[in-house]
Amino acid sequence: MIRSSGMQKCLTKQNRGRFPMLFYALNYSRFMTNIDTSQYKKIIEETFDGVSTRYDENKFFAISAKRMAELVPSFEIMNVLDVSTGTGAVAIEVARKHHHANIEGIDLSLGMLKQAKNKAQNEGLNKITFKQCDIENIPYANEAFDVVTCGYALFFYPDMEATYQAICKIIKRDGIFVFSSFTNDAFNPYAELFLQRLEVDYKTEAPSRLRERLKTKPQIEELVALSKHKSVNIELYPIRYSITIKEWWSLLNNAGYKSLLDQLNTEQFAQFKQEHLREIESISVDGVIELNTDTLFGVVYV
Repeated sequence: MIRSSGMQKCLTKQNRGRFPMLFYALNYSRFMTNIDTSQYKKIIEETFDGVSTRYDENKFFAISAKRMAELVPSFEIMNVLDVSTGTGAVAIEVARKHHHANIEGIDLSLGMLKQAKNKAQNEGLNKITFKQCDIENIPYANEAFDVVTCGYALFFYPDMEATYQAICKIIKRDGIFVFSSFTNDAFNPYAELFLQRLEVDYKTEAPSRLRERLKTKPQIEELVALSKHKSVNIELYPIRYSITIKEWWSLLNNAGYKSLLDQLNTEQFAQFKQEHLREIESISVDGVIELNTDTLFGVVYV
């Protein structure tokens, strides 16, 4: 099993795995029941390499990243770690706001990291470095960073509690940890229709425990209580906008939901797409739906 007694350990060519940003663990328990760790990582690698060039089409990443950067205070000397950086949305926004900050973005997805590096280079942001890292062990000393950020990823770690505690240890005294998660209503009712049809008609199920993580303020408070801290602020930040049914289908294929769709054969995929989009169309207004990606930001003062 993958253990997260610490955060990310930078990879060698021999032990490369992958850690995607969003929804990577939807099928964690299902995969790990039937295959070993290396096979699981390969599945994750293929999924997120495949979506890396389209990942930023999901606009809520940019919206939430900008808000997260606004929640990060300035330090005279500022060392920042962005955990599960993906395509670098949060790291880049922090760099735009805090020009003097030294920022390191880590992720297991080479495809994602390539996009992140290209974006930073195109903007001339030369104080960001991106590294491929594993989840097994943490490669950083205690109190190494003033700020740690983690956008939409903490709740997907197999051992979220141990990972959270390990992250807090690498934050300096008087430092800050800012992370985000989705609310219970995010992506619904459309995501529930998607998952229900997969489960009932296609026997493809996402673990219920992963659906329930960090979706309420009490759940965040319970996690934060596991590690010593001075205070915590939890902010509900509405993110809503209209998308077409076609854009909804693209969203499903441009993030971790794709790992569920990939379990269908060609015939099943075509049939599921037709059935699901017909269902979404029935509750749309002229082919348009409102996407709810309401977000909870946890701001932990260490």
